[in-house]
Amino acid sequence: MTEEKKIKIGKICNKICTVLYVLFFIDVCVIPIMNKLFFMISTVVIVILFAICCIVSHIFLKDYKPE
Repeated sequence: MTEEKKIKIGKICNKICTVLYVLFFIDVCVIPIMNKLFFMISTVVIVILFAICCIVSHIFLKDYKPE
């Protein structure tokens, strides 16, 4: 994989991480009106996806230095 492709994928993963971070806080803020089972499942899924995206973006952007 070329460096350009790694940088593009890393930047996309960073944007996905940002969206998942916001979704997590929205999910936590509306807990009183949600089904408890749905809340537990959605929270776990968001956290797992967030962790995967953070790891991938960290690996791909390890040597990236913007000008």
